[in-house]
Amino acid sequence: MQEHFIMELLGIKDKHVELWDMKEENREFHFWLQTKQRKQTCPNCGTKTKRVHSYRTQKIKGRLIEDRPVKIHLRKRRYLCTACKKTFYEKVGFIKRYQRHTTSLEQQVLTYVGENSFKDVGKMAGVSTNLVMRLFDQRRIKVQRILPAIIAIDEFKGDADKEKFQTIIVDVQNKKIIDVLPDRLSKTIENYFRKCDTSEVKVVVMDLSKRFKDAVRKALGNPLIVADRFHYMRQVYWGFDKVRREVQNELRKEDRILCKRSKELLWKSPFKLTDDQKSRVKELLKDKPRLQEAYVLKNKLDEWFKTSNSNTAKAGLERWCELAENSNIEAFHSVVGTFKRWKTEILNSFVYLYSNGYIEGVNNTTKVIKRKSYGIKSFARLRKKILWRQIVREVSV
Repeated sequence: MQEHFIMELLGIKDKHVELWDMKEENREFHFWLQTKQRKQTCPNCGTKTKRVHSYRTQKIKGRLIEDRPVKIHLRKRRYLCTACKKTFYEKVGFIKRYQRHTTSLEQQVLTYVGENSFKDVGKMAGVSTNLVMRLFDQRRIKVQRILPAIIAIDEFKGDADKEKFQTIIVDVQNKKIIDVLPDRLSKTIENYFRKCDTSEVKVVVMDLSKRFKDAVRKALGNPLIVADRFHYMRQVYWGFDKVRREVQNELRKEDRILCKRSKELLWKSPFKLTDDQKSRVKELLKDKPRLQEAYVLKNKLDEWFKTSNSNTAKAGLERWCELAENSNIEAFHSVVGTFKRWKTEILNSFVYLYSNGYIEGVNNTTKVIKRKSYGIKSFARLRKKILWRQIVREVSV
């Protein structure tokens, strides 16, 4: 029972391998293994033989146990062919030819690569960074080419292959990354869609990117486009913050510092403010008519966003756009222009409650991957690492 359990820990499934000794030394596990003697086929002439010529012990690195190194001492037989008189070593299933580590250690290394840098994985597993990179580069990943009914597109700052931004495509319903593209150019996205089976695509969720919309229209025809809620609401908060900074720069130093430090307080919904916070906001807005007007407009749109449904959203949006256009807040005039250009897609977000929320989570994870890896300059490797991390997580779940 113990031997069977140890073989499982080592990732060795070969029934012909036996454990004959083990010990723990200096936080390392040592296991002495040997194979059962059986007929071998001569690689030179194909004759079966069971005659042993000699023995040698090979030291091999095994998969980590409890994050501690494992050394395997494998007693290997060298056989003599009775026909051609050539000698050869027996084949062992858990080690590749010319390697000094087990295949299960390779699998463990690849699992660790999903969350860690190549260098850190090498240190953990006791192998070279080059070996980790070579194993990862040799691993092939099958990419989905039949796109689902609802997809989302977003960009992220990958800084790979001299391109600052890359594009990610996601299956919204299954919360799964479909693919990563090398840049955010409309032509790149269009070409990607043309290489895929897009016959099932009905809905595309995106931010307010004209290049994304153009690519989708050219390659997919006329799917329903849904503007991501976070991205269009962010336009209003950016506009409001622009007003805050303009007003802030006109104040005395003490008031300027106070206004700057109150950014999050002014962004917060009035319904979530405590009595003390309401008093502070009132004081901040005092004698600042432009900031006060912008604050009211920001809150009106926030209320529209939180209380509207598919039946009331259109009238509410048009009402707000009219108020913003007639205001003295230039920053909101450009927001109105954006909302008018994306009106249909924004209203679609109240009918089809999809968003880019999952992609934003993936983008944050990608930042962590890059930080742990001290930046990944190769796009091919960055793309593969993002997709591989997803595969590892699916298997572990």
